[in-house]
Amino acid sequence: MAAVRKALVVGGGLAGQTLATALTRGGIRTDLIELHPRWNVLGVGISVQGPTLRALKSIGLLDPCLKDGFGYSELTNCDQNGKVLSVVDLPRMLGSDYPACVGIMRPMLHDVLFAAMQETKVPVRMGLTAKSLHQSDDGVDIVFSNGSTDRYDVVVGADGAHSKLREALFGTAHRPRYTGQAVWRAMVPRPANVKGRHSYYGPRHKSGFNPVSQTEMYIYLVENVTGDPRVEPEEWPARMRGLLEDFGGHIGEVRATITDPARIVYRPVESMIMPKPWHKGRIVLIGDAVHTAPPQLASGAAIAIEDAIVLAEMLGGDGAIPDILDRFVTRRFERCRLVVENSYQLGEWEKNPGAAGADPSALQAASYAALARPA
Repeated sequence: MAAVRKALVVGGGLAGQTLATALTRGGIRTDLIELHPRWNVLGVGISVQGPTLRALKSIGLLDPCLKDGFGYSELTNCDQNGKVLSVVDLPRMLGSDYPACVGIMRPMLHDVLFAAMQETKVPVRMGLTAKSLHQSDDGVDIVFSNGSTDRYDVVVGADGAHSKLREALFGTAHRPRYTGQAVWRAMVPRPANVKGRHSYYGPRHKSGFNPVSQTEMYIYLVENVTGDPRVEPEEWPARMRGLLEDFGGHIGEVRATITDPARIVYRPVESMIMPKPWHKGRIVLIGDAVHTAPPQLASGAAIAIEDAIVLAEMLGGDGAIPDILDRFVTRRFERCRLVVENSYQLGEWEKNPGAAGADPSALQAASYAALARPA
């Protein structure tokens, strides 16, 4: 008999939804709670890398992503005017019949995962969180914010970079830290000859684009920011267009179309890799709650979804739950550390391009090769 019969997932993001679906399909009764009273998925496009595609395929969710997104297999690095400096071949982890990556709208990816939860009949309770937790040798007793109670064999915190469950378990010593950069993303028309992800290295900032459909792509820009990174939404279009004036090529062609704040996401960049352990007893953290990655490798979603698939697989086995969770953290830690630390290093080189030993293309290639190995 499996060690876990009943699980609680705290948080309804990409990792939480994936985990709830995978556990339920594995025969484990799983509840999911989400603090927000309704789904309000922010974001424009997202790059779904090979490790994520492999993880989604393992639970039967790859085809909907391919249908709704735009597949590609190269990362092209350019100067500020679009002149090609290098091309990184991204590993096709699923073979030649599948792309290495898929650009997709984040709300669409959320919809794919939510549809899977509905299909597997995962009980989802919105506007609810865990008010208190008390664990014993044989379970975790939960008091929810509405006063109701329940008992679970295991509790998983997938409640994001500013996790309240992390704070309850480990205090405030481990929090994501601002990196001195901010990331902009804006939806724009896709020129017909844009077939993959491009990065442009400018004199002040890094930019680029990623196709997400036959008609659209998103432009991203990583801004080096000193001082207060806050910007009011009404200022976003003009501010982003101004930052993009350094760039020509396809970015210069579509820059003027950035006019609607609702089609822009702006976010200061944070970074954290929480040291082991990521669990206490029968309660464990996954995803951004323990590894908040800067966007340079576009792999934060990948390692979060991988966490969910690996944890579901391990919880379906035998053994004492604390031992299973300890093995899970050991299996995942170095891979997640690589993504966080290499992404952070790429950001440091973007802020200081003349730094000794700076070689972004080599670090990107090495990182993607490492992520091609099994999770």
